Amino acid sequence: MKLKHRNSQKRIYFEDAEYFVTCKTHNNYPFFKEKIFCDLFVENLRICKELKEFILYGWVLCLDHFHLLIRPENGCDISEIMHFLKRNVSRDCNFVMGDNKYDSPQIEGADHDPRLRRLNKIKWILKFRFKFKYLNQIPLPHFQWQKSYHDHYIRNENDWQYHMGYIACNPIKHELPNGWEYVFTNKKYDNF
Repeated sequence: MKLKHRNSQKRIYFEDAEYFVTCKTHNNYPFFKEKIFCDLFVENLRICKELKEFILYGWVLCLDHFHLLIRPENGCDISEIMHFLKRNVSRDCNFVMGDNKYDSPQIEGADHDPRLRRLNKIKWILKFRFKFKYLNQIPLPHFQWQKSYHDHYIRNENDWQYHMGYIACNPIKHELPNGWEYVFTNKKYDNF
């Protein structure tokens, strides 16, 4: 068991534990109505999974939040995973909207890692699509997440099954369009 975070919510980490994690956008703003941001989220989740080496059992992205069911491995914990994911999604969404603070030519380390080169290329393509769609008008506020996130330690098989079902049914619960593609049950993400 490991304790972290001096000045925020106290978290307890168990080795080989599985967690259900929820994170919301700042003020519950529905940034993910924009498909470009959804695609950025999925790519960042894919990179995060590869670099932080965790098992991703299920996930869903809704208009203003996401849920993950994960098991951290190789010494990584959920705080590191969430920090990586939240930081990079925020940076990339703001980059796509044209925030000059994030207007770096490429991701640090992309010269040496093909995964990061791929993400960098995707970011530029999505930035072009965003600019073309909105013609230099930025209809959205600066992208931010709410501080922290909610985590739940999975206690047994019934708890695990309940949270997997919750993730799978989340698009219905939030009345997202039929065929909402940003959920792990989409065949498109079988090799995720």
